[in-house]
Amino acid sequence: MKVLITGASGQIGSYVLEDFAKRYDVLGVDLKQSQIEDLKDLIIRGDLRDYNFIERIVKDFKPDVIVHLAAQVSVERSWEDPIYDAENNIIATLNLLKVSLNAGVDRFVYISSAAVYGDPKYIPIDEEHPKNPISPYGVSKLTGEYYCRIFADKIHTIIIRPFNVFSARMDPNNPYSGVIAKFIHRVKHGLPPIIYGDGRQTRDFVHVKDVVYFIELCLEKGESGEAYNVGTGTETSILDLAKIIMNIAGLDCEPIFDRPRKGDIQRSCADISKAKKLGFKPRTNLKRDLRVIFECMCSKC
Repeated sequence: MKVLITGASGQIGSYVLEDFAKRYDVLGVDLKQSQIEDLKDLIIRGDLRDYNFIERIVKDFKPDVIVHLAAQVSVERSWEDPIYDAENNIIATLNLLKVSLNAGVDRFVYISSAAVYGDPKYIPIDEEHPKNPISPYGVSKLTGEYYCRIFADKIHTIIIRPFNVFSARMDPNNPYSGVIAKFIHRVKHGLPPIIYGDGRQTRDFVHVKDVVYFIELCLEKGESGEAYNVGTGTETSILDLAKIIMNIAGLDCEPIFDRPRKGDIQRSCADISKAKKLGFKPRTNLKRDLRVIFECMCSKC
C-alpha cells in the first residue's frame, strides 16, 4: 500500500511517517524540512495551497491512501491571521480532496481537532456533541470536516479528532506549543510552571503513539464520512499536570498563578466509545510518558 502523508515534519506527522515506513511505501509532504535525519529522504517540500503541486505529487506517487495532517495548528495565530489559517486548513484540504477524487485515491484520512466542539455542553464529549468552535482555527478544521463529508460518497473519507496530543517532539521554543511543552521548558530551568486561572481546567492528554495507532486502525476499519475521537477518556487538571511535572523534575515549589486566558475552556475529555468499537485501546500512561519526555527534552539542553 502506498501512503501519502501531509504535514510529515510535524509532531504527529513525523511519527506517522516513521511508523508507516516500516510497513508501507510512504511519501511525506511538508512546507518545512524534517529535523529527523532518517526522515529527510522521505519528505518532499511543497505548499498544499498550490493545486498544481499537489496534482503533480499525486500523479507521480499514485497513493492508495492520503493521511492529511498538514495544518496551521495554533489557535493564537488563527486569531492573528485568520486568512492564513483558512488558506492552510480549508483551501489545502479542498485541493487534496479534489486531486484525490480525480486520481482515484482509495482512502482519505483527515486529521481534525477537538477544537470543533468549542466550549463543551457535557463531559465526556462524544462525536455527536454540538459543534460550536470558538476560534478561527476551530472553524477552519470543522469546515474541512464538512468538505470530507460531502466527498464521502465519491471517496472513502475518515475524520479523526485528536484531543491534547503530546510527545517528545514537542517544540518548547515554539510560542504556540501546548501546555506540557511549556511546563517542561520552565521546570527544566528550575522555574515553576505558570498556570492561567485556578488550574482546575481539565484536558484529555493523549500520547502521539496512541494517535498513530488509531490512524492505522481507521485505515482498516473506519467508515466513510464518519468522525472519531481519539483520546484516553481521562480528565487531568492543569494543576495536577503541573504537580506531576514538578515532581518528575524534583522541583519543590508551587506553580505561579496568572489571570485566566480569554476563551480558555474549563473542561475537556473525550468519549472514546466509538473508537473502542473499532478495537482502540489507549496505552497512554501520563506519569510514565511525561517522565520519558522530560528526560528526552532535558538531554537536548
